[in-house]
Amino acid sequence: MEKSQYRELFLFAAKAGALEGYLFGRREVETLDSWVENVGGKYQELPAAVRTEVDPVLVPVLKKILEYGESTLKPGLRGKLEQMLLAASAGMETGKAD
Repeated sequence: MEKSQYRELFLFAAKAGALEGYLFGRREVETLDSWVENVGGKYQELPAAVRTEVDPVLVPVLKKILEYGESTLKPGLRGKLEQMLLAASAGMETGKAD
């Protein structure tokens, strides 16, 4: 896969995952903290070259999450999201992740 295709794959996966999450019936709802932990963990598991390609797409998504959740996100969760934003922004600025 060419590096530029990672961005398109990320966008597709994000949209498909959001649709699945929206439609999926659950008996028990996972906490938002679990969702953030899972996303952060999966991001860190990506190869650095892939993170470099998805960072420019991830940064605006994280900014929207922080903006939309301004009044509802608990401080600890907000801090985790802000750390993810800093990591993705740093990777984007330097051209390499982590």
